[in-house]
Amino acid sequence: MIADRRSSVCARDDMLDALLSGNEGTRAKLSDDQIIDLLITLIYSGYETVSTTSMKAEVPVRQPQSSRQIRKEHLDIRKAKSPEDPLDWNDYKSMTFTKAVIYETSRQR
Repeated sequence: MIADRRSSVCARDDMLDALLSGNEGTRAKLSDDQIIDLLITLIYSGYETVSTTSMKAEVPVRQPQSSRQIRKEHLDIRKAKSPEDPLDWNDYKSMTFTKAVIYETSRQR
């Protein structure tokens, strides 16, 4: 679908078109897998209710040690990069604790 959309001359006013056109000429290009993941995340997040999302956002407040560990993980990744380098997909994949917290809060809904 992504390859077909890229080769199409017909512009569409939808999220996939926005992701593909916003990805042109940028230094940190999104891969097709990343675009698919973003679309799935957007669809899933539209399904989640505000109350469930609020409950998930409450977890770091109730568990400050988790919040500190997430912050440390993010700062360590940031320190390993040049200031002008954006975070990329590999950085996200290396956020093992952050992902564990996300998965656990999703499981608890």
